[in-house]
Amino acid sequence: MVVIEDEAIVLAGYQMLFESWGYVVIAAQSADEALGMLEAGSMPPGFILADFRLRDGQTGTEAIERVRQAFGPDIPGVVVTGDTTVTVDRLRLAASEGMPILHKPVNGRQLQELLTRSFKT
Repeated sequence: MVVIEDEAIVLAGYQMLFESWGYVVIAAQSADEALGMLEAGSMPPGFILADFRLRDGQTGTEAIERVRQAFGPDIPGVVVTGDTTVTVDRLRLAASEGMPILHKPVNGRQLQELLTRSFKT
C-alpha cells in the first residue's frame, strides 16, 4: 500500500493505522518520493491513498496516476480531501478515473471497508 500525504503528522497517522490493520505501508510526502521508494521494491503496490492537495501545486489524482503509469493502470486508489474549494468537476474527474473521494475527517470504518473491497494482492 502507498500513502501520499505532505503533512508529516497525518502521514505518520495513516501509516500507523494501516500497519495496525496488517498492511505493509510505503509512506511518502510526494509522488516522486513514493516512486523512489517503490523502485527499490520488487512488487507493485496493492492500493494507493493520496491527499488531494500536495506540495508544489501537485494533486493526489496526479500522484495516483503517476504510480499507476509506473506499476499498472488498475491499481485501486482513493483521494482524501479536506479542501472545500475543490471543484465538483475535479471530484467527478477523479471518480471517473477510478479514484473514490473521501472527505476529511476520514471515517476509519469507511476507509477499512473501502480497502477490504478494493485492495489488490
